[in-house]
Amino acid sequence: MLTSHRLPPRFVDQLAWGGGDDAVLTVLDDGQFSARLVALRALLDEVSGRSLLLGVDEAWDLLVEAQRKSPGLVRETLLLPQVGVWLTDVLRRLHGTAESAGPLWADVGHLRCVAVVAAHLSDLDFSLDVPVSRGVISLPSLGVATFPEVRTWAVARAERRAGVLCLSFGDRTIRVPDDEGWLPVRRIGAGGFTPLLDDVEPHRDYRATAGPRRLTGVEVALWEQGLQDAWPLLRTEHAEALRALVSTVVPVPPRNGGIPYSGSSADAYGAVLMSPPPDPSAFAETLTHEVQHTKLAALATMEPLCAVGGSAYCYAPWRDDPRPVSGLFQGVYAFLGVTDFWRTHRETAPSERADFEFAYWCRQTAHAARFLRDCDELTAAGRRFATIMAARLALWSRIRVGGAAEHAARLAAQDHRATWLARHLTPEPAAVERLAEDWLAGRPRGALPVPALTPRPASPLPRMELRRLLLRTPAGFTSDAFTDVTTADLRHLAGDQEAAARFYVADIAARPDDVSPWIGLGLADPSARALLRVPAVVMAVHAEILRRTGKFPDPRVLAAWVGS
Repeated sequence: MLTSHRLPPRFVDQLAWGGGDDAVLTVLDDGQFSARLVALRALLDEVSGRSLLLGVDEAWDLLVEAQRKSPGLVRETLLLPQVGVWLTDVLRRLHGTAESAGPLWADVGHLRCVAVVAAHLSDLDFSLDVPVSRGVISLPSLGVATFPEVRTWAVARAERRAGVLCLSFGDRTIRVPDDEGWLPVRRIGAGGFTPLLDDVEPHRDYRATAGPRRLTGVEVALWEQGLQDAWPLLRTEHAEALRALVSTVVPVPPRNGGIPYSGSSADAYGAVLMSPPPDPSAFAETLTHEVQHTKLAALATMEPLCAVGGSAYCYAPWRDDPRPVSGLFQGVYAFLGVTDFWRTHRETAPSERADFEFAYWCRQTAHAARFLRDCDELTAAGRRFATIMAARLALWSRIRVGGAAEHAARLAAQDHRATWLARHLTPEPAAVERLAEDWLAGRPRGALPVPALTPRPASPLPRMELRRLLLRTPAGFTSDAFTDVTTADLRHLAGDQEAAARFYVADIAARPDDVSPWIGLGLADPSARALLRVPAVVMAVHAEILRRTGKFPDPRVLAAWVGS
């Protein structure tokens, strides 16, 4: 009889507190392996009876043979995130919810490549046809063989004899791992954590935003050194979770402006996508962040915590766009880990930067956790989980940091929240018109409108990254990497608030629809604090007065009036 994986309540409570011992991690991994087997079964059912150039029967038979000999190695292969991404993509294609540029037989036939990996690792000899996709045969976790003469899709042969694996197409044979044309997946390691550093496998990046870019030997060495420098900074429970649940690090480019990127996905369980972090602390923080996502995604497979989908209406202090409850849940858990990392790091390596990061993330994550706890979309288990997270963050909120770091964290939190409000809330037009009429008539302002959520495209704030850059490198601070930085921002960060306010007003006059200088003015001028509470209202009334009169009202005076 089939049984489902369930975590005892004490295991769930451990996870909600931010940790999880070996027994908890084992159950999470077991659940993911079962889910992977169910997905494979679904694939076999979907293609049953279809006429495909490369079917699945031979691949399945080889997997079964490998399973009998080396079940642990087959499990390791099937749990690869590269396999998860491929399997999810092909099932979506079969269900009609996704498209692919390649023929179906090639996408389905990738199961043969997975079987080749499992059999090779299990020390089995075999001979099996495999797909060549645009000149590449991909063997997850091992590497890729390149056949440039194949510009679309073709069938090659994978053979293993006397322990030697060869891939052949036409009159060309590539011997693994020694021949030209073979690019192996390399590994890095520290503290018993030895992930693949996958820069070649086509399914390594679940976002599918860019093709592979082979790292140089120097770049691999930098990743290795970065991991080794970061590893001692990790908390024990986060290090144990990485060893147990993460198999692959995928190097990806930073975002625009050189801002480091990281990501993970339930489809790619076991993978962490990340761009090279600027220092060991950032490296350790990123690993902590992403392994928290990995744990929660694994838990949600077995124990739903909230409804999936729904509208995006939540303010998430780590995002510039509204998020659904499921996204907010993931973020709170990830930043619970980040807050914990900086909490302990500031004790072992005190610095203003560590104080700032702890104070900022504790403030922001505690705010989000309180909101999450009261959301209707949570299951009973999800509400208990969110309540435990909120309680732990409330305890940390009592920790005091240096005055300068606390002040900077408070300003940064106000900056982010006010910018979000200005970008995504729209005041009711009739109420805006009444306020404009009050202003023009010299009357005290009337009732403030209740804005409606209107999600709009948003870009990150340069001020946020500039704050962090200043804390990381106070002596060698430079803003050259930030193309959108303004003189007003620089004066604000330097502490000259009166000059910053004047520059912000000038920026508003030049770009009245740009949110950033409006919020900057609210940060710099105490009389304009309404821009931190109801920025969308101030901006809308300003625009209406300008439209009616053709004259530019002083933003500082208008904000003080709205805030009165």
